Amino acid sequence: MTVTPDRPGPYAPGSVIIDLIERHRNKGLPAPVNADVLARAGVSDSLIQRTVQALQTLDLIDENGAPTQIFEGLRLAPEADYKGRVAEWLRGTYADALQYVDPATDGETAIRDAFRQYNPVGQQPRMVTLFAVLFRYAGIGPEKTTPTPRKRVGLTKVVRPIPAGAFARPAPRDSGGGRNTGSHHQQSGAFPPAIAGVLATLPVTGTWTKADRDAFVKAFEAVLDFSIKIVARVDQPQSNEGADHATV
Repeated sequence: MTVTPDRPGPYAPGSVIIDLIERHRNKGLPAPVNADVLARAGVSDSLIQRTVQALQTLDLIDENGAPTQIFEGLRLAPEADYKGRVAEWLRGTYADALQYVDPATDGETAIRDAFRQYNPVGQQPRMVTLFAVLFRYAGIGPEKTTPTPRKRVGLTKVVRPIPAGAFARPAPRDSGGGRNTGSHHQQSGAFPPAIAGVLATLPVTGTWTKADRDAFVKAFEAVLDFSIKIVARVDQPQSNEGADHATV
């Protein structure tokens, strides 16, 4: 079967088609190749219908799901001849588009133009991607390069240093006006340095992503356990009330 504008073109992901070709070559796919077989081969439910259509349009299975001679030929081809057989298959199945584009030299724009008459129109970008991926798999065309990540402007989280003591907690006063003798942190009026350091990473914008929030909570919990020991019982500080009454 040849991919032509008068019938729906294939637009399944190239990685899925290549995985099925290699799976059939190395392990063999049960016949008929249907939705159940594809699901067991790891194809997601949302891609099964378009994958079956692509396999049929690319002449790898017939309308009943049976592997074609082409599919079997790819499975049985010696390793030295394999890529050549893949290229031969693609030149036959994409013969119509190859009248207008050369995947070995033409870029994405030229390939896109060669598919403008194909249906469904809304899936043409996926057809172009599948075409390019399959020919690259056959060793035809430039290798796909990883694009340089764009610098994100205006989205960088700014963390400003917070002065020591900014998170100070005043120790409670007792009824006599003096400081209650409590823990070290109450006496010093400040959080432990490790905890203060984690708190200093809070975003000043007042917003953050859930991933940032979860990472903060995880880090804070670990630092909290490191800074403050967990014990079975905490002795309450002795009240000064009795001493105050004794001096009246």
